[in-house]
Amino acid sequence: MRTHSSAQISKISLSVFLLGAALSLVLAAPASAAADCVMGSKAAPAEIISACSAIIDQASNPGSDRVAALLVRADANARTSGGLTQALRDIDRAIALDGKNARAWRLRGDLLREGGGDLNRATSDLSKAIELDPQDAEAYELRGVAHTNQRRLDRALADYDKAIKLKPDYAQAWSDRGATYYLNGDNDKAVSDLSQALLLDPNRARSYTNRGAAYKKLGQLDKSIADDSEAIRLDPKVPEYYDNRGLSYAAMKDYDKAIADYDQALRLAPRPNFFTNRGDSYQFKGEFGAALSDYNDALKLDPNFAKTYNNRAVLYTKMGDRKKALADYETALRLDPGNTNAADGRRTMMTEIVKFGAEPAQPLAANSGNGPSFDCASARREVEKVICADPQLGMLDRQLAEAYQRVLKSISRRSAADLRKSQHDFLATRDVSFRRPGYDLKKVMQDRLQRLNAMEG
Repeated sequence: MRTHSSAQISKISLSVFLLGAALSLVLAAPASAAADCVMGSKAAPAEIISACSAIIDQASNPGSDRVAALLVRADANARTSGGLTQALRDIDRAIALDGKNARAWRLRGDLLREGGGDLNRATSDLSKAIELDPQDAEAYELRGVAHTNQRRLDRALADYDKAIKLKPDYAQAWSDRGATYYLNGDNDKAVSDLSQALLLDPNRARSYTNRGAAYKKLGQLDKSIADDSEAIRLDPKVPEYYDNRGLSYAAMKDYDKAIADYDQALRLAPRPNFFTNRGDSYQFKGEFGAALSDYNDALKLDPNFAKTYNNRAVLYTKMGDRKKALADYETALRLDPGNTNAADGRRTMMTEIVKFGAEPAQPLAANSGNGPSFDCASARREVEKVICADPQLGMLDRQLAEAYQRVLKSISRRSAADLRKSQHDFLATRDVSFRRPGYDLKKVMQDRLQRLNAMEG
């Protein structure tokens, strides 16, 4: 869920199907093999596979015992590297022997879903499991996950409702229904369901980060950060948790903490969205070189990531390179035709190119009449570089300087001394505060201009 960007449904661990009382111990295979297969959940996958194979390979064993052993072996194979294909073959054999075994249909549907296979076939298998056993809460829950993955959210919610009705203490169903409410835009219900999931299972890291995403949408950033921090404590090796918390810090304009979290996410997994998110924070900080490097790294990993092109276009605009900005906006729109930000940016850039030309802008001089009050070529302070990179801030700076000089000339010597002190304090506070969370440089400059204009009147 970033998250996330962005909203990701937590994986459902495979159920272990024990043979139980249905297994006859009067088998041609040794009794120890039957016992190892029965206790499959506590043994290593290789031991389970060997024990169950001894039962499956004896054609004289009852069909029900061979079906049960096939399902246990399928589960063991699914937990080994590259064993998914063999697991599905085992379940196919089990269904061929007993087409009315609901657990077999449920397991195959779950494996197809989790293995990235045909979601329609996975949904069909899980529906067959429900048809054979309408009281199977897990089958409803798993089918809900498949529906969610297919963005059939109403169907998914209906399945989670049924699973919870059948099994009210089913933490996974509460968690996944909450995540689906989030995807559906119902963040209050998402928080409620995920909170219930955590009451039932307080060690579920995925529920914390999903609830954190819902809190972020509700604007409750402190709660979002607290949940992501708890998810990180429970499972510190999941990069998405750091990325999610970084997004919350960025929303609070605490860009240094955001960048630290993106750094950790990238150490765990160099993914294009992590580079893009870190690039955004560098851009907001005014560190344009670092931002450009991150955007470029993101596009090396995924040349079709529309968001990165859009955000790099914004950066190029601030850097005065209209030609590159326009090219990036156009690429973003080609990859994502519904991107309204890219459409608006392209339209604005085309207008500016007609008016000002496509060549990168030269540093604005103090006497140019259309830039800030100081010479950008000589800018040293970070805040001055930010003002130089943003035409609106540059114009505001010039208006502020001109208003200050007009007021200074129109007031008494004593009042002028007070005005000089207040202007000095304004600039000093601006220089040290403009990167702090909640500090809006543009608004502060506008407010200062308004006060100067009022003094002039």
